[in-house]
Amino acid sequence: MIIASGMRWATVRAYGFVEFTVRGTDPDQHGQLTVLLGILAVVAGLLLAAGRRQWGCMLATMTGLMVLLTAAVDLVQLYRGGPFVDSGLRTATTVGPGLWVIACCGFVVLAVGVVVQCVYQASGHGGRGREPRR
Repeated sequence: MIIASGMRWATVRAYGFVEFTVRGTDPDQHGQLTVLLGILAVVAGLLLAAGRRQWGCMLATMTGLMVLLTAAVDLVQLYRGGPFVDSGLRTATTVGPGLWVIACCGFVVLAVGVVVQCVYQASGHGGRGREPRR
């Protein structure tokens, strides 16, 4: 997710021959937010690995939802005309791989948070009757 934030999110063609590359870290995009969310996803993974399942699951679920929401907002913005929609230029926008990688990573992080929580609760360790720490 962190690497995909700097990738090409879209290519905008004006008048059929001039191309502009839109990256996630451009001012009109949310690449800096997805970098921060990627760092939070890494923290969630570290919490899960350290045995802090409740905090790790909660952080992974919320981070995954935020990444999916951010990707959806950027996809809608790009499909509605891209960054030059109000400029009067005739443009065609093609969504690049970076934004799709962001969306897929958000889905994976969300799925990990939900699945680990469900498995943990189904095993009888979730809830009030937890085993004492050793």
